[in-house]
Amino acid sequence: MQNIELKGEERKIFKKKTQSIREEGNIPGGIYGLHGNFSITLNKKSFLKTFKEAKYTGVIKLDIEGREHNVLVQEIQKHPVTDEILNVSFHEISLTQKVKAEVPFEFVGEAPAVKTYQGVVIENLHEIEVECLPTHIPKSIEIDISNLNEIGDNILLKDIKLPHGVELTTEDEEDLETAIVTIAPPAAEEVEETSAEVSPEDVEVINEKPETEEEEEGEKSTTDASTKNKEKSE
Repeated sequence: MQNIELKGEERKIFKKKTQSIREEGNIPGGIYGLHGNFSITLNKKSFLKTFKEAKYTGVIKLDIEGREHNVLVQEIQKHPVTDEILNVSFHEISLTQKVKAEVPFEFVGEAPAVKTYQGVVIENLHEIEVECLPTHIPKSIEIDISNLNEIGDNILLKDIKLPHGVELTTEDEEDLETAIVTIAPPAAEEVEETSAEVSPEDVEVINEKPETEEEEEGEKSTTDASTKNKEKSE
């Protein structure tokens, strides 16, 4: 296991006053797990350098005033607007007990179907939960797409090969049939609609009576009215 180390201090400032910690170039945080929960303060630059190497899957030896804790980064809270780091949570672990961790996929290679058929690579999953000893957590799981030759080809969750000692947390058959990556057909080209010229003679009028019938009905109505008037006068 690669040694990734970080130092911090116990924190005695809480709630709204923690803003003063950030103004000094530090980050408030907390450790949760084996030996209870307690608050800490970290140097911001040191944490960012460590996190760049460890990410969420690397075990960090966190030294808090002489006491070492084996931890994983659990969560980083950021300001929704400025993206400033507000708080960091660590999960303390035992190196001899299995843990669950989210491991990202790393897609490598080029799919022949993209060049041959202008297919589109659709990445349906970007990470997966695994279970293993902390020292066996992989940084990423490689997914080679160089064998995807046809439209519709895919790689399923059950197809991936995991490192020794690493297992998926799911055994559900439906989950294992989930496609991690799929080759989709090219997007349909937009066809410009052209409006055809239509002459008045081509327009069909529905439910309109022929002109001759209207004239005949009009003449019949006039005749009937004259007959009625004549009968009244008699």
